Amino acid sequence: MLYNLRMKLPRKRLFISKRAGDRERVKLISKAVENNYDTIVFSLDDNFFKKNNKNFRYAKLARHNGLNIEAGGSDLPLLIPRWMFLFDKELFRMVQGRRTPFYHFCPTNPKTTEIIAKRVRKLIERSLSSVSVPRTLHLLPDTRLKQENTWCQCPACRAFRPYEQYLIAVNAAADILAQYDHEAKIAYIDFDTEPEAARIKPRKNAIICAPSSAK
Repeated sequence: MLYNLRMKLPRKRLFISKRAGDRERVKLISKAVENNYDTIVFSLDDNFFKKNNKNFRYAKLARHNGLNIEAGGSDLPLLIPRWMFLFDKELFRMVQGRRTPFYHFCPTNPKTTEIIAKRVRKLIERSLSSVSVPRTLHLLPDTRLKQENTWCQCPACRAFRPYEQYLIAVNAAADILAQYDHEAKIAYIDFDTEPEAARIKPRKNAIICAPSSAK
């Protein structure tokens, strides 16, 4: 899956899914060069970030063509993996009174934000050294983010709109990123229809990205 986002940033980015095959990755890097992109974005969960992985050659190819390397994509669900549902259902979102492991998690649960911090730290430690300076990590929700029923409806979360629930997770990630690089940024999507009403405010190192249609 390929995402094209027009960012409110100087770089023009091409997102590559971790599920992209070898030939597809080579074609996408060539496409980025041909269409004047200057940055390739690998998923935070991409094998590229594992030491001695064969996918490292794609980063080398991208750099050889003058492209920057960034990390992220629709990786928000990575912060609370579905396998955790077997051990603690309260970490996950509630729908009609029942917990479900699909899509997003329960951001108002203190244990959730604690785990998010640990997971973000692990993902950052694995990927940050490969990311071009100035560093940007993209933390975007599931692509069904505009559907109200993909967010938590537990009694505590009902006090927050979907956008506010999302910002709780973004802020937790931004706090950890600041500990590693005070100039690095977390990029997030602003899908709020009433931003002036939001009670949760983004951290200073969180920046907005505006999605365009996928190509």
